[in-house]
Amino acid sequence: MDKRSTLKDAMSHVRDAMTIAIGGFGGAGFPEELVAELESRGCKDLVIVSNNASRFEQLINSGAVSRIICSFPFGGASVTLRKSIEDAGVELQLMPQGTLAECLRAAGAGLGGVLTRVGLGTSFAKDRQVVNVDGTDYLLEPPLTVDLAFVHAEQADRWGNLSMRGTARNFNLVMAMAAETAIAQVNHVVEVGQIFPDRCDVPGIFVDSVVQCSNVGNSKED
Repeated sequence: MDKRSTLKDAMSHVRDAMTIAIGGFGGAGFPEELVAELESRGCKDLVIVSNNASRFEQLINSGAVSRIICSFPFGGASVTLRKSIEDAGVELQLMPQGTLAECLRAAGAGLGGVLTRVGLGTSFAKDRQVVNVDGTDYLLEPPLTVDLAFVHAEQADRWGNLSMRGTARNFNLVMAMAAETAIAQVNHVVEVGQIFPDRCDVPGIFVDSVVQCSNVGNSKED
């Protein structure tokens, strides 16, 4: 079994109207080369799932994105990104950060959804199903399944086992779990057995393609 791939072959899975989860918290764990390749492909009607939307201004301006599901929509690029989203007519769906992570995990674990009290009594709860458990109300959030996941790791082996550095772990595991197909951009490919079990952040069973990136020196994990 060898999941190593070229960037071109790995990205051959990309089609119009896909839902794509993209890992990262700021720069940590963000798969820059996969996103750059996505920007060059001219896709349309993509749904982007990510913790923050600030990295996708070019995709938005090119007309590739129809909807963004995220926790932090603007970040440091608030003025220009807000204008880009408004001008492009992109639907912006906000989810609390923990809810986003749990909905992705539920999809990967085969669960029927997540019960959460976050958002009860606010406009966020409008039109959402409320479930009462032992006298306590919860919002029912459905699992968030995605077509593709782009993740970034420090190391991978040819079986697709991934090891991250520090905060780069963030959303990468739950996104890979929730995806029909997961592509990992990695800094280094090592031999099978060199990633110790307690350092395996994403088991290879969740990873379909491993692409070694060319700009290793630009890694931003902390």
